[in-house]
Amino acid sequence: MATRELNQHIKLGEFGRLYLFYGSETFLMGHWQKRLLEAIVPDYLNGSLNFEILEGKAATASAIINSVETLPFMAERRVALLRNTGLFESGRKDDSEAVAAYIADIPETSVLVFVEDKVDKRGRLFKRVKEVGFVLEATTPQEGELVDWAMKMCASRGKNLQRAAAFHLIRNATSDMQLLHNELEKLIAYAGGNADIIVADVDAVCTKSLDVVVFDLTKALGNGDVVTATGIYNGLIAMKESPLMVLSMVARQFRFYLQCGELAAAGFSQKDIASRLGLHPFAVKEFVSGARSFTKEQMIAALKDCLEADYAIKSGEIGDVLAVEMLIVKFCGLRDFY
Repeated sequence: MATRELNQHIKLGEFGRLYLFYGSETFLMGHWQKRLLEAIVPDYLNGSLNFEILEGKAATASAIINSVETLPFMAERRVALLRNTGLFESGRKDDSEAVAAYIADIPETSVLVFVEDKVDKRGRLFKRVKEVGFVLEATTPQEGELVDWAMKMCASRGKNLQRAAAFHLIRNATSDMQLLHNELEKLIAYAGGNADIIVADVDAVCTKSLDVVVFDLTKALGNGDVVTATGIYNGLIAMKESPLMVLSMVARQFRFYLQCGELAAAGFSQKDIASRLGLHPFAVKEFVSGARSFTKEQMIAALKDCLEADYAIKSGEIGDVLAVEMLIVKFCGLRDFY
């Protein structure tokens, strides 16, 4: 595993000359970037002469080469941190090619660290970095890994986050690690003198993600529970959520119900469905279960109604708040309408 290898670099002080961090999980990228920089240049945040940042188009090939060939000042190494340079995407071919041709010659006295939101894995620079350097793709960990991480974080603060509470938090609040970290901080503060953090604590202080709230809404639609469904919708409106956004998310839920239900009926496993649709396996389980509340025809008709409501709102035929509320009421009587 890449993180274990990187941890060994930091623990032993045996650093490579080239690192690339990229991916969608910015919390992980920030975590490993910070640990690596602190290990190589402990005072990098305090104006160290052995640390330089180049961002965006300022990271030209000549600027990069000049930075890494500068000798460290009274230290073993210096670091050049390059952030969101665009060199790993199309549009900066000349600089990208020049850097790709150079990186194998980085002096032992320098460490070059790329931190990029996006990369093209087919590009020459990415392939060369992978050949001669260390690459870490930061993606959201699997649910079980998130649970372990959350429990360890709480343990480091003297709190026992019960496993059931950790699962409940991740499934109801967020799987985004930065947001999850923030929710854990709230839980730790709320626990006060209590050592244990339980499911009830999560319900008491943690904010449900919008996805989960909309899932609760569509679940109420499937149950024909108009009181609960309209209550959830009115709560979203009170929180200044856009009716069009709610509509698009309801349509998304029905689409996933339909897709997950069809794939499950065709014999695909939850893992296969999750891979095909880009969902977490636990979310697939919920969508497959939720799909049983509707027939295929009802889900298709509901998607069509969502499109028609979207058009009616955008063409000015009806107000957005009322249009979505009327649709919710209609969906609660799906068996009567379809």
